[in-house]
Amino acid sequence: MADNREEKFSENLLKPKKKIRFGITLKFSLAIIVLVCAIILTIALFIVYRESAILREQIFNFVNREVVHLSNTTQQLIGYDDLTLSDAVDELKKINFFRYVYVLNNKNEVVFGFNRIGGDYKEIPLRELLNDGVARNLDSRTIPDSIDIVSFKDKESNSEIFDFSKIVYSRKDGKTKVGVVIIGMGDDIIRQEIDKIKRYIIYIFFIFLAVAVLGAIILSAIIIRPIKKLSQGASIIGKGNLDYRIEIQTSDELGQLAEEFNLMTEMIKEAKEKEIETRIMNEQLEIARDIQEGLNPMGFYNKGGIQIKGYTKAAKGVGGDYFDYIDIDENRVGVLISDVSGKGVPASLVMVMIRTVFTTYIKRKDVDCARVVRAINDSLSADFAIDKFATLFFMIYDRRTAELSFSNAGHGPLFCYRASLGECTRTSLDGVPIGIMEDVEYKQARVKLNPGDMVVLYTDGITEMRNPEKEEFGLQRVRKLLLENNHLNANDFVLLLVDSVEKFRDSAPPHDDMTLVCFKRVS
Repeated sequence: MADNREEKFSENLLKPKKKIRFGITLKFSLAIIVLVCAIILTIALFIVYRESAILREQIFNFVNREVVHLSNTTQQLIGYDDLTLSDAVDELKKINFFRYVYVLNNKNEVVFGFNRIGGDYKEIPLRELLNDGVARNLDSRTIPDSIDIVSFKDKESNSEIFDFSKIVYSRKDGKTKVGVVIIGMGDDIIRQEIDKIKRYIIYIFFIFLAVAVLGAIILSAIIIRPIKKLSQGASIIGKGNLDYRIEIQTSDELGQLAEEFNLMTEMIKEAKEKEIETRIMNEQLEIARDIQEGLNPMGFYNKGGIQIKGYTKAAKGVGGDYFDYIDIDENRVGVLISDVSGKGVPASLVMVMIRTVFTTYIKRKDVDCARVVRAINDSLSADFAIDKFATLFFMIYDRRTAELSFSNAGHGPLFCYRASLGECTRTSLDGVPIGIMEDVEYKQARVKLNPGDMVVLYTDGITEMRNPEKEEFGLQRVRKLLLENNHLNANDFVLLLVDSVEKFRDSAPPHDDMTLVCFKRVS
C-alpha cells in the first residue's frame, strides 16, 4: 500500500502544472476597480440629481424675486413714470437666461417688454407670442394673485421655457387690476450648469479610477506576495523537502496560515518518520511471523495409521498460539497445543519459551503427559509476568495399545468424533493453566481410539471468532462440520474448517489468534 502511494505521488509530481489564466492579482485588482467605479457612479448620480434639484430651486427663487420686484415697480410706476419702468425692464435684458419680459396694462396690452425667442430682440404682439409659444390666450386666462408658472417647448432652440406671471393690483385699494408682469426663463442655464457638474464628475471619476488602479496594484502586490510564498513553499514541500519552512513576517491571517502550514509540515515529517519506523517494524514482524510459523510443523503427518495436520494464524503479526507434533519413538507420537494470554510480541515470546521447554523434555524416552506439562509449568512459572499465563493441552498416542493419553492445563475438554457411534464426545479433565503457580500436580487420562476416530484441538480464536453481527462461530458449527465431513482426511478437514471460519468472519477483524490441530486414526 505504501509503495502504491509513493508511485501515485511521483506520478502527480511529474504531471505538468496548470497554467494560470486569471491570476489572483488580476482578479483582486478588477474587483477593487469595479467596486470603486460602482461607488463613484452611485455618488455621481446622486450628486447630479441633488445639484439639479438645488440649482433649479435656486434659479426659480431668483426668477420669483425678479417677478415680485418687477411687479412692485409696475405697481408704483405704471401710468406715472413710464421711463423708469422701461429702464427696469431694460435692466432685465442683462440676464441672459430671461427669454422674454412683458409688462401689460389692465387691458392686457403690452406696455413694455422684450423677447429673445427666434434670436432677435424685437417686440412682438403678446397674443401672437402666447398663441405660438405657450398655446394660450391671455384673454381667456385667469392669472391668480400668486405667481403662476407654466412651461412649454421652444421649437427653434428645442429648449424648455418656464413662464412666470403675476397680476399687479392698484396701490391705492389693492384690489383693482392695473396690469400683469410676465417673465419667460429658458432652461439653458440649468442644463449648462448640470453639464459643468457632469464634466467635473468625469474628471474626478478618472482621477479616482487612476488612484483605484494604482492602489489595487499596490494592495494586491502586498497581499499576493505572501500567497505566492505559500504557493512556492507548498510546491517545494510537495516535492519532498519537509525541512523547508515558509517565512512570512506578517501578523495577519496569512502569517497565521504560514505558521499552521509549517506546523503541518512538521507533523507530516514526524508522521513520515513514524511511517518508516512502522514499516520497518512491520517488516520485522513479518520476518518474526515467518520464523514463528516455521516453529510450528506445517507439514501433513501421515504414517503408521495416524494423520495429523495443524494450522495457525496470528491476529496481529505474531501471536501466542502454538502447536506441535513429534515422534517420541517409533510407536508413540506427541501432540501439543497452547494458547498464551494476550497477543503480539509478548505472547509470542512466551510461546517460544513453551516450545523450548517442550522440545527439550519431549526428547526423553520415559515421558508421559502429566510430567511434560508439569515440567513446562515449573520452568516457566518464575519467568512469567503477573498478567501472563497460558493454557496447554498435551496428548500422546501409542500405536501398540491404540490409547490416547492426555493432560490438560486449563485448555478445555478433549473434543473427539467417534466413528463407531457416529457422534462427537467431549472428555473433561481439569488442570491449572501454566505460569500461575509452581509445583502443580497435573492429572493424566486415557481413551481408546478406533479407526475413523478424529480428535480436534483448537484455541479460542476458532470457536469465538465473530462475524460483523458480533455472532460467535461456536463449537456447534465445529461439531456439525465434523459430523458431516468425518470422511475427509486430517489435512482436508483442517482446510475446510479454516475456510468455514474465514467465510463466517467475513469483513470483521480477527480478535484472537486462530490455531487448530486435527488428529485422525485411519487404521
